[in-house]
Amino acid sequence: MIYALNVNSATERVERYWEMCVGSCHAATALREDYRRQLTRCARELGFRYVRFHGIFDDDMSVMKKSPYLGTYKLSFSNIDNIFDFLLEIGMKPFVELSFLPSCLKSGEQTIFHYKGVTTPPNDPEAWVWLIKSFLSHLIERYGRSEVRRWYFEVWNEPNLGGEGGLKNGGFWSGTMADYYELYAMTARAIKEADEAFRVGGPATSNNAYICEMREYCEKNDVPLDFISTHHYPTDVVLGYGVENSRNFFKEFSELDKTDKAAVNALANEFVTFRKNIWKDVNRGVLTEMAKRARKEAGNLPLFYTEWSSLAGLPSDGSFGASFIAKTIPDNMGLADAYSYWTFSDILEEDGFPSAAFHGGYGLLTLQNVAKAPYRAFQLLHRLGEERYQKKFAWETLDIYAFRDRSNNTVQLLCVNHQSLLHDVSVRTAEIELEGEKFAGCSPEIVRIDDEHANAIKEWERIGCPEYVTQAQVSALQSASELKNEFLVADREGEKLKLHFDVPPMGVALVTVYLK
Repeated sequence: MIYALNVNSATERVERYWEMCVGSCHAATALREDYRRQLTRCARELGFRYVRFHGIFDDDMSVMKKSPYLGTYKLSFSNIDNIFDFLLEIGMKPFVELSFLPSCLKSGEQTIFHYKGVTTPPNDPEAWVWLIKSFLSHLIERYGRSEVRRWYFEVWNEPNLGGEGGLKNGGFWSGTMADYYELYAMTARAIKEADEAFRVGGPATSNNAYICEMREYCEKNDVPLDFISTHHYPTDVVLGYGVENSRNFFKEFSELDKTDKAAVNALANEFVTFRKNIWKDVNRGVLTEMAKRARKEAGNLPLFYTEWSSLAGLPSDGSFGASFIAKTIPDNMGLADAYSYWTFSDILEEDGFPSAAFHGGYGLLTLQNVAKAPYRAFQLLHRLGEERYQKKFAWETLDIYAFRDRSNNTVQLLCVNHQSLLHDVSVRTAEIELEGEKFAGCSPEIVRIDDEHANAIKEWERIGCPEYVTQAQVSALQSASELKNEFLVADREGEKLKLHFDVPPMGVALVTVYLK
């Protein structure tokens, strides 16, 4: 099939919603030199404007403690200042996730992750509100109201993965959703008391869940809600809306007689098989279907996805992850107001610090600051012009998205051959005909991301998958990850320009055509 495009046909403005924010490991890691070096690079090369992280009130940030003698609370925002000052210095801003609890406010022993973020409701709600008010007062004094009004405040993270999600001892919230709504209400009111123009939202749920319930609660109880935030990953479609299926699994596990080894092993094997085959039930484009529903449920409120990615382990570090991004972001234009990829770096210690250069981590960059193929996909997207042609092309697993960059008088063609894992995909030939303008005499240019181009994990595999890479190996990986411009042969027939090239499985190609 041929994609025929008149370059004077209708376009629409590109809202760079995917560059609004990016996720990172918990707050304390933002004090690291390598974290800062990598985030600075991402801001410069990918255009990210805000960063979001868990744990701003965790004990490793030394924000709040209680005197064992006087019973009074003491606050210090020094580490937060250090981080926020850095973000502003590099031209970014904080997307402030208000989590987790200082341990002096815990009402139980539930924590999450290697760094033990406290996930219980506060034992002293008044002290929590005092913390929030004091925090905001400090931000106003240090950064000024006009600056803080440009930030966003999100209450907690994934409260549905906890007390009501079968994860009481390992989820993000040990309470119920009703408990979360109470926490949200007291927090949002405290924020608005500081300044009505400050922006606050939630429910920051996993699996696109509780959007309608959140809106209904806030409307009925006159609670401020400036935006809806939620998360999604492609395998959510198997876990079930609101994680019903995972909740049922954990419920079944909790009710097992743990002395019945056969039953425990049977359920464990069932879970392993489920995880191994999960992608068979995940169709390409699934995040777009989720986003369409969430957009409808959010109503007139801005919809912020504050976490998303392909979440597929090692394949996410290579061409699968890159093509997933290159397809999902154009498909979801107009559905979300922000799309915060999780995360910018493998500097991530949720399960302890990683060791291998490539391990299926969330990050766009490895620990050694090597750009993965998904990083390069974001880099190509950052190059796109400010207008998008309304005419799209989709044939089997090949999608072509066309853009206009008037700053250098070019037409850009983003070609993506993506398929879900465990589904068939093969080489697809892109056949494109352009007309409507006179084309420059120079050849079009093509930049590729696939198994042979801009894909550092393939070089890592070639050298034997070393767990700890040497500096020489890092240099080789960086070289293998580079984007390279190549000329593309074009046929010229009268006023038409014809392009013909192959896109490998899970491949991405950005073609630039120059106009006179």
